[in-house]
Amino acid sequence: MDDEHRPEQRSIHSIEVGFRLIRVLEEARGKLALKTLSALADMPPGKAHLYLVSFMKLGLVVQDPATSHYGLGPYALQLGISALHQVNLADVARGPLEELHLRFELPTYISIWGRMGPFILLKQETELPTPFSIRVGFVFPLLTTATGSVFLAHLPARATQSLIEAEGRVNPDLLARAELIRDEVRELGYAASRGDLFRGFSALAAPVFDHEGSLAGAVSMLGVATLMDAKPTSPMVAAIRSAAAAISDSLGYRGDVDT
Repeated sequence: MDDEHRPEQRSIHSIEVGFRLIRVLEEARGKLALKTLSALADMPPGKAHLYLVSFMKLGLVVQDPATSHYGLGPYALQLGISALHQVNLADVARGPLEELHLRFELPTYISIWGRMGPFILLKQETELPTPFSIRVGFVFPLLTTATGSVFLAHLPARATQSLIEAEGRVNPDLLARAELIRDEVRELGYAASRGDLFRGFSALAAPVFDHEGSLAGAVSMLGVATLMDAKPTSPMVAAIRSAAAAISDSLGYRGDVDT
């Protein structure tokens, strides 16, 4: 049964109200005074205090004895760590990847880093007039693909250098691209290929980050070159960056994917 036809489930309203305080503390840069915390949670201070007392008993919240300010407690940290251990990239990527695929009716992929380079972990396929097949496990070159460019830009140089050199031995002209690719992708926040690997086809790719701000993977979309709009202001670029940001958010990333 899909979400649209699923009957609304009953819930405990007071828990939802109380967790407004937890969400405010999650977004705060430090501990907050009761007056500030309750105002940000749109709750009277007296009511907020009652919730906070319960949360402190559970270890979700602590109160600084010197300032009386409130912050997240040790159990909140334990919950976060446990949640991260249960996160699976393929699971959280499936929804955004499918939405991207349905919107543009083009193949979409989520790729991760492996010993031989970035490879496809999960895909949403669409029939294209191509003489090639891109399967799960397909490894992308770094210097001639949008997906590879994302990994080149965001992984440490020590992880990519040997593969760059190997690709350069096949085509020395490619070596001059490495720094240009790195700078461009970091500046734009996405990568675009121009048919170097598959003639007549282009791709877009955007980085996915984990809770530590490290590169976790890349979302990519492939299409006929004449139909792929790689301009920074294009709907395609906005959509693929949005999909990557949604997956990053599910992995616990709290940075700015636009930087």
